[in-house]
Amino acid sequence: MGGIAGLVFAVSGLLGLIAFLPPLASRLRIPYTVLLASLGIILGIVIGAWHGLVGAGLESVPADFIAQLRALPINAQLFLWVFLPLLLFETSIHLDGQALLDDLAPVLVMAVLAVIVTTALGGLAVWGALGLPEKGLIACFLVAAIVATTDPSAVVAIFREVGAPRRLTSLVEGESLLNDAAAIALFSALLGLLLYPDTSSVSSLPMGFLWAFGGGTLLGLVAGRLGAGLVSRLDQGGPAEVTLSVALAYATYGFAEIYLQVSGVVAVVIAGLVFGTVGRSRAGTNAWRAISTIWQQIGFWASSLIFVLASMLVPRTLTAATLGDILGLAALLAGALLARALTLFLVMPAISRLQRQRPIDNRYKLVILWGGLRGAVTLALALAVTQNPRLDPAVQHLVSVLATGFVLFTLLVQATTLRPLLRRLRLDQLDPLERMLRARALEIGRAEIRDRISAAAITHGIDLENSAEIRSLLEPVGEAEAALEPSEESQREQLVAALATLSNRESELYADELGRRLIGRTTGALLVRQAAALTDALKTDGVQGYRRQARRQAGFDPLTRLAAWVYRRLRIQTPLAAGLAMRIEKLIVRRHVLEELLSFNRRRIRAVYGERVAETSGLVLEQRLAEVDRSLDALRLQYPRHWQAVSARYIARIVTRLEADGFARMVEEHLLSPQLHRHLLTELRARRRAMERIPRLDLGLGVHTLVAKMPLFAGLAEEDRKDVAKLLRPMLVLPGERIVRRGEAGDAMYFIASGAVEVMLGEERVRLGSGDFFGEAGLLMGQPRNADVVALGYCQLLVLAQDALGTFLREHPELVGEVRRVARERLPEAVLEGPAG
Repeated sequence: MGGIAGLVFAVSGLLGLIAFLPPLASRLRIPYTVLLASLGIILGIVIGAWHGLVGAGLESVPADFIAQLRALPINAQLFLWVFLPLLLFETSIHLDGQALLDDLAPVLVMAVLAVIVTTALGGLAVWGALGLPEKGLIACFLVAAIVATTDPSAVVAIFREVGAPRRLTSLVEGESLLNDAAAIALFSALLGLLLYPDTSSVSSLPMGFLWAFGGGTLLGLVAGRLGAGLVSRLDQGGPAEVTLSVALAYATYGFAEIYLQVSGVVAVVIAGLVFGTVGRSRAGTNAWRAISTIWQQIGFWASSLIFVLASMLVPRTLTAATLGDILGLAALLAGALLARALTLFLVMPAISRLQRQRPIDNRYKLVILWGGLRGAVTLALALAVTQNPRLDPAVQHLVSVLATGFVLFTLLVQATTLRPLLRRLRLDQLDPLERMLRARALEIGRAEIRDRISAAAITHGIDLENSAEIRSLLEPVGEAEAALEPSEESQREQLVAALATLSNRESELYADELGRRLIGRTTGALLVRQAAALTDALKTDGVQGYRRQARRQAGFDPLTRLAAWVYRRLRIQTPLAAGLAMRIEKLIVRRHVLEELLSFNRRRIRAVYGERVAETSGLVLEQRLAEVDRSLDALRLQYPRHWQAVSARYIARIVTRLEADGFARMVEEHLLSPQLHRHLLTELRARRRAMERIPRLDLGLGVHTLVAKMPLFAGLAEEDRKDVAKLLRPMLVLPGERIVRRGEAGDAMYFIASGAVEVMLGEERVRLGSGDFFGEAGLLMGQPRNADVVALGYCQLLVLAQDALGTFLREHPELVGEVRRVARERLPEAVLEGPAG
């Protein structure tokens, strides 16, 4: 056996062995990566004794398997080009981007600064301990950069098992992901110094590192954003999206390494972060769940295979170790741990104070220090050095032995003692609020199943009274935390937690609407971002921050205001029509989601957090719902046709979604053939694309129509009204817009054809409505404005500019007299003499 058949046989055998390791690790309560390394080392030992096995008469399937493993092309190219892009992309798309942003400063300190410090201190420690010549310093820095990469898989698995705090998990995951990117970028720069000593110098190292890291970051941002935008346009139920994401991982890595000569690792990591953060909101909950599930499997295969294959080389490497290597390993361990300790306990507190971020608990720092395990990436980088024929054999030996020994130490010593450390630091225990919520959740769960179990017992003739084991499972929790009367501080914490739960639920509901194609991609992405902004406001400013953010979101977004400005200046209507259509759609969906949240609040929040918290959170939601209703009513009254067109489009989307769901059920019931199903879906997609066109917007800003609405012009003859209309220009104002600002030049007056404004004269507030006018005093007197005027709703105004004032005064003295009369009533001390007076 050989060739492709042998390769398939060897890989299938490895996957079969790997499949038994996760349950075994759980049973033995040791990290899964420790078993992976053990399996690889055992296989490496067996491969080394392969000829002896054949001589013992074991020419059978196991011997064939060992022979094929021996023939596997285990090299750095396989790791770096086949496994590494998948491994990094899978880790990055599952990272909580919001949690990473919350702790971005400490994560960057650990991911970038700690890598540099580890490379410096670790390299100097090895160089000094081994007494190498000056030219060997770069090689020492290289091995220190290789061991600066960390592997979070074993650490995070332990965290989840013992229930470690969420922030600790986020810090370790974020640090490890960006840490790999920074360390590999530095590794590439140092390797270039060794490979091309004539064209490279130490002084060029910082620029090389910055170019590799910065260029990879920029490429990753562009690629991730592009991939996330494309994934939302696919409608294949999962396979197409996953295929696109796999292509994105490999294409980003290859484009960075081959064409731009920047760090492919950095590019893939950033692309995965952006793709995961943006794509999660654009693809919809179900589609993203399918993508995430498949990527978890891909990541499991990649990480397991790279770990086992790299570990198979460990026996051969360690047999070449010397006593001097042990001394170098001890120095490397001491230097790396010292570097992480200095960064954690000296640099990070200073960064947190400068950034005004909450400090990191010292217990967290101890766990991060001891939990910096090394794994597959470290072994892959070491292999890239040992298999490079252009490097000095002494450098290859130094890197392979020290990197391998470092990985084994972290797995066999640090990983196995991390769980006791967490318990010793009491990081496996819940805080009082979490204990109370746990007790309530248990009680709610048991209360919900008591009736079901009783009914099942009657149906199956089971006597529950005589079963002590079942009775104990159904008894009330009875924990002291459940009976405690919460303090005021605890109530506030619970309210914040309840609103955070509602915000997360809101984001999921918007993502569901988007995934089911019930709202446009732009609108859906905006709503998901705004739900995330509510969560951010809760974290920074509590309930008041949540309310302020909700009020801000109820207003007009900057793009719609810009579109209104463009229409007023350039008379281009399309952007404003699109902005108002998106606002209508956003308000319709938000109203529907808020109603669902109110129901969720009554059913679930009240059960978990109690009556008082649920009542307060319900009031907050009702205030938001009332604001949405007011905004919808204003749009419905001002633009009834546009409202009808946009709301009809939303209903049409629901119809097409229900039709698609019905067709899918018919296929499952074998009532439709796959061919007919595809034909029907093609028709549905065509209808969906047709309904995405922006409805035409009639702003009702015809000057003649507006002039006819004004009582001031009602007594004029038709010809006179036409003359007046020539002097006026229409103006649309959005709710909350400032029309006139105190102190500005009085160069125009305004007639309100429809809508209402508020005139703010110091503490005094005066409201004007349809038929009124304002700004006449400043125009007639040529003086600055003495008040601010703000639109209370959608306003259709007629503007008389200063350059048309002379004509207006000459040709319509009867109108001027009425304007002056009103102006004298408002400002009796003013002398209102215009140019014709």
